[in-house]
Amino acid sequence: MLWGVERAIDMTARRLEMDPVEFRRRNLLRPGETTITGEEFTPGHGDPQACLEAAAEAIAWDVPSAPSGDSAKARGKGIAMLHKAPAMPTYTSCSVIIKLDEDGAADLLVSGVDYGQGTYTVLRQIAAEELGIAIDKVRVTWDCDTAFSPYDWQTVASRFAYMAGNAIIEAAADCLAQIRGVAGQVLDVPPDEIVCDEGKAFPRGRPEDAIPYERLALGYTFANGNSIGGPVIGHGRFIATGLTHLDPETGQGFPAQYWTYGAHAVEVEVDRETGEVTILDIATAVDAGKVLNPKLCVGQVVGGVVQGLGSALWEEFRFDEDGRFLNPAFVDYKIPTAKDLPRRTQQILLENPQPGGPYGARGVAEHPMISVPSAVGNALRDALGIEFTSLPLTAERILLDIRAADDDR
Repeated sequence: MLWGVERAIDMTARRLEMDPVEFRRRNLLRPGETTITGEEFTPGHGDPQACLEAAAEAIAWDVPSAPSGDSAKARGKGIAMLHKAPAMPTYTSCSVIIKLDEDGAADLLVSGVDYGQGTYTVLRQIAAEELGIAIDKVRVTWDCDTAFSPYDWQTVASRFAYMAGNAIIEAAADCLAQIRGVAGQVLDVPPDEIVCDEGKAFPRGRPEDAIPYERLALGYTFANGNSIGGPVIGHGRFIATGLTHLDPETGQGFPAQYWTYGAHAVEVEVDRETGEVTILDIATAVDAGKVLNPKLCVGQVVGGVVQGLGSALWEEFRFDEDGRFLNPAFVDYKIPTAKDLPRRTQQILLENPQPGGPYGARGVAEHPMISVPSAVGNALRDALGIEFTSLPLTAERILLDIRAADDDR
């Protein structure tokens, strides 16, 4: 859908004889304005304007592409915005269990799945921060089965770190309340005077009286054998709040827990004799709210961009007239490989905190692949002067359109 929207924006800008970046600059949402569904846009939504400017600056948008040195090859630049919200029911929820073990470490039970994007690492970071222990003392149970792990709606929609992160903060608070309650009895101070840090509980201002979590996790035993407390197990939950169904007649309502905004700017080189496209540079600016793990976030952006390039240039389902799938294997269904990677990628992570997000974070999972095809299509239009209206932009399709344009001249 964004392919068509962003391509139409560029075509509109050209009809008005206006620079595509300037056209977007004038029309992007600003605080105080409303979205198409009637939601007020606030600073807490992020800063699409800053994303646009950062992406454009990264590829030197105002400087024309340098000649390739090969008369058969043309270069051009394109830009496209991205925005996405978790697409989910209004009742979407997530739950987490944290249990402390006899070694003072914590087991984190969730039912969302880490596909390799690193979400479990981020969740461990949150748990460690909240519990006041080292991250290597937080373990995640990788086997997920709601027969023994707590409920989670689904691992989809770029909402796992956001929702599970909030649930972990609540579960950790539950654990700490239990620890403070027992430690307060042992040390004869009110629970709210107990500080929990570095795996220990101690009265405020008296760290020398600290009790390690190891002595509290399964209950505290006095010298005479009497015991109090018991296993520390915390439960946290989070449910999408404030969402409504869209009015079927007006389209108004609040469909999203949050939005993530960003922009892609790309420079391409295309061979007029073969239709082959080379991505010279692609810059992605995303407003992540708060970056919880910079390396993982950058990796997520790089992976999403490459996946977006697959949609832009190679990936296509083909069917015959009877609806039979014709390319069900990677021999005929092409995906990007190492040789197809852009010559340069740039990742720009902006931080405008998301109200209600864990430490202000918002999702950046699927977002980096959105509108990559639009940016590439706009860059090809800049390079060749040809409007491309269908995906993928294979070398064959580009070459046929180049020849058709030449025939019309």
